[in-house]
Amino acid sequence: MVMRNFSAAASKRDETVRQPKQRLRKVGPFAIGSISSSDGRIRYAGSWAPSSKDDTDGEDAYTESHVNSDKPSASRVGDECICERCSECGAIKEEYTDEEMGIMLIILGTFIHREPALAAPFLPEILTIISRVALHSTFPWQCESATHLPGGSQSVAHQFIRCVLHQLAPNGIFYQIFLIQGNETSRKKLYKSVSLSLGDFTELNPTSPVQLLIETLNSKKTLPPDLLPIILRNMSEYLQCVQIDNISPSIWSTAVQGIDTLFRRILFMISSLDEADNLLQIMTSILKVPQLSKNVLEPFSKILSYAIQNFTLTHKALIDICYLNNKAFSKERDKMQLCRQIVFELVQALKFKTNIVDSNLLLLVGILLQDAGGILPPGLIDDLPDVPPPPCNIAECMKTYLNDVIEFLADFHTLSKIKFLFTSRNNVKNCGITPGLSEDTLGGVLKATIAQYLALEMSRGNSRDNRAVSRYLPWLNNAPSSLQQGPKEFTDCVGHMRLLAWLLMGSLTHTALLVGRRGGHIGQHGAAVHYHQHPSVSQPVPQESSCHIADHIQVIFAGFAEQSKTSVLHMSSLFHAFTLCQLWTVYLEQIAYASTPSSEAYNITMGILFEFWSKVTPCILQLVSHSKLSESVNLHFLSLLEALKETRSTILAKLLPLWTPVLSSNTQLSGTLHVRLQNCRDAVPSEASEALLKWLQHLQFKMGQIELQSSTATQFYSL
Repeated sequence: MVMRNFSAAASKRDETVRQPKQRLRKVGPFAIGSISSSDGRIRYAGSWAPSSKDDTDGEDAYTESHVNSDKPSASRVGDECICERCSECGAIKEEYTDEEMGIMLIILGTFIHREPALAAPFLPEILTIISRVALHSTFPWQCESATHLPGGSQSVAHQFIRCVLHQLAPNGIFYQIFLIQGNETSRKKLYKSVSLSLGDFTELNPTSPVQLLIETLNSKKTLPPDLLPIILRNMSEYLQCVQIDNISPSIWSTAVQGIDTLFRRILFMISSLDEADNLLQIMTSILKVPQLSKNVLEPFSKILSYAIQNFTLTHKALIDICYLNNKAFSKERDKMQLCRQIVFELVQALKFKTNIVDSNLLLLVGILLQDAGGILPPGLIDDLPDVPPPPCNIAECMKTYLNDVIEFLADFHTLSKIKFLFTSRNNVKNCGITPGLSEDTLGGVLKATIAQYLALEMSRGNSRDNRAVSRYLPWLNNAPSSLQQGPKEFTDCVGHMRLLAWLLMGSLTHTALLVGRRGGHIGQHGAAVHYHQHPSVSQPVPQESSCHIADHIQVIFAGFAEQSKTSVLHMSSLFHAFTLCQLWTVYLEQIAYASTPSSEAYNITMGILFEFWSKVTPCILQLVSHSKLSESVNLHFLSLLEALKETRSTILAKLLPLWTPVLSSNTQLSGTLHVRLQNCRDAVPSEASEALLKWLQHLQFKMGQIELQSSTATQFYSL
């Protein structure tokens, strides 16, 4: 019996020896020993552990064990079950309570405090992870409150950031923080957590990272060109996370002085940068500093000037700079300095003294027009907001350059210069242009937009004595007489008619986008504007000038037969005369539509329009009497009738019986022209102006093409 028990014990001991040694498992990043299966729930501290109960009965267990006796089981339970792993590193995901997280952060902070050299390589990753904890709210009410639980992981994380930054500040940790190359979300979380942690810290403040970074950069003999874009990007992101308005101006003074010095040094190497968005964003943040020193305006204006000429900018960046510059200073000279710099660059570009990016030129013109109260056609600028931005005083600064604006519109070589710059092989800066604009349409769009701005400014400047017209269009009331008509007078008259046509084009474009007689029109502001809400119409030229405009048109019609072959410009004079007739007719009709049809103002305006055509029609009839010119005049006159039909003009049906004999007075119309005339006769009168904008865009393109052809000495007739 004893021997039997001894044999059984020996056999059991041998089986124990043959069993494989149990593998030690780590639980958590700080575990150093092995655990038994009974301690498996420690891995789920602070949360519910998964159930370890086995629901299989003995028979099923026996069957499964018997079936898989030759093959290890693929389904593991207990300690061998892996619930969830990290998708990046494959480590087991573990959960801890808020208190345990705080203890871990304290241990990690102690390690950095005692062994900073060993912790230095891991600091970027450590700070990134700690920033997530600092911004993570354990309870929902913490999202709406700045109060932290004492001893909680969030408060410990903030204290961790304070202690680490304060300890390593003399070792240049802020310079390294602004060199972090992570994704944008991680960077912004880190900078936001740093800003929040230093907000109530006595040893450091939210401006300290910027101040110490700039001290490090300014201490170098030369700025690192390869690292500077990264530093500027991270600095702009950090400044966006700082609550600048809540910090005392005295605290900002040192940092602002350092930025002033840094920007002056950047001016010498700005050509090595690929973009200026981060520089402009830093400028925007600094302009929010209370009681800002005006010394920063000088480097800011120079950087802004270079950025406009060489980089593609955004609408928001320029608007923010102008608005904040106006808000940051009290003196008129200081608060308008950056706005004046933008206007100066625009004027230099319009005078072709500088060559800026085409998208920037459109952007500056669009901002100018918006600030003046105008509206851009839909789709002209991509990032233009639907809601008009706050006033930025650019239109106010532009008032001193109205003569340059008029010169830009009057020069018929303008469009050819724009086309040359757009297509020039040496102009490598043409980027960011809106799809749909080309070398043939860009110049016309710019002229029409500038003309709309000029029309709005002249409308504001006109009073009872029409001061704006007398100042900027002094020739309007002084048409040359028949005895004074020579080549020079004829050329001047053609130039005046072309300028007046562009001015009316801008006014009507504003009207088409802003006002409709019965309904609203959707402009790029996105809001429907109705007739009853905005009864006023842009009126740069008073309707009383109708007789003087008719006199200028009579000069062109009277001298066209003799002067048409003098130059290419004279050849296109007939087109400009009929174009002005179209625009002036629609212009007066829009003024009349601002009043009710039964009002006296409506009848006066329509009477002026009838008087205009009573003076112009005999001149057209006299011009048709020339057999060599009758066909050309008929084509232009028929185009005028079709234009009035397209714009739903009400005067077409009233004057068509008077105009029809003009077309058939000297020559017999061809079949095609007769069909076109019959279509005009069959037009149904309508007061709707839905097609006005479309017609203006077509006419704008024609006017641009005529000027291009005239500038390149090529004859072109619009049929």
